Amino acid sequence: MELRIIKVLLIEDSNFDVAIIKDMLTKKIDSNFKKTTFEIIRANSFKDAKGKLDNDFFNIVLLDLTLPDSIGLDTLKKIYNETPETPIIVLTSLNDQLLAISAVKEGAQDYLVKGQFDANLLLRSIHYSIERHKMLVALRSMALIDQLTSLYNRRGFLNLANHNIELAKRKKRDIIFLFCDLDNFKYINDNYGHLEGDLVLKGTSSILKETFRESDLIARFGGDEFVVLAIDVSPEDKDVMVNRLNKNIESYNNEKNT
Repeated sequence: MELRIIKVLLIEDSNFDVAIIKDMLTKKIDSNFKKTTFEIIRANSFKDAKGKLDNDFFNIVLLDLTLPDSIGLDTLKKIYNETPETPIIVLTSLNDQLLAISAVKEGAQDYLVKGQFDANLLLRSIHYSIERHKMLVALRSMALIDQLTSLYNRRGFLNLANHNIELAKRKKRDIIFLFCDLDNFKYINDNYGHLEGDLVLKGTSSILKETFRESDLIARFGGDEFVVLAIDVSPEDKDVMVNRLNKNIESYNNEKNT
């Protein structure tokens, strides 16, 4: 079995609690986790955590709800908005069943009360949370992808666009929004059949994938409508993208006409 390294962001302002958590993750009492090593990065405030999440990747977040600059479920909401792709376990001294249920509804994978869990329970919670989150992300992805073109669908685009726009605002980056539809698409379906229409839609998606970067958000918005959201672009990048799109469309049309 290969050594597995799990990178943890521990958001906790109490030095005492940090020492306890680090000790639990270092001992690895449960034999099932002997091949697991934890790399623990600490943040002692929401601001500190936000900076680390902006600049690094983590497998899981261990979050105390009571921080110097953020308190309660609002802390969880803000962290979740920063990194919805990362599982979050709430660690708190508040033994409140209603709060625990609310935390799970807001995106937490688990809710552990300080002083009421040991190393084995924490280890299992971390591993189960990571695997459960992977399954949820996979299921969510299936609901956000257009099956014909493999691009994001309308729902997927709207869900991810807000996050990308907020990220662009926060980092003061320019964005490009492109909307396009296909001329005479109904004519193609009516005269050549829907199978031919599907090929045109797939061809359009290929052109867009070839034109834009992997980091850009490309979607089939509905029917024959497509949208692209690209962040971190300069004025020069905009001209390059437009020229590349026109060139790729021309190349595609010439290939189909030969």
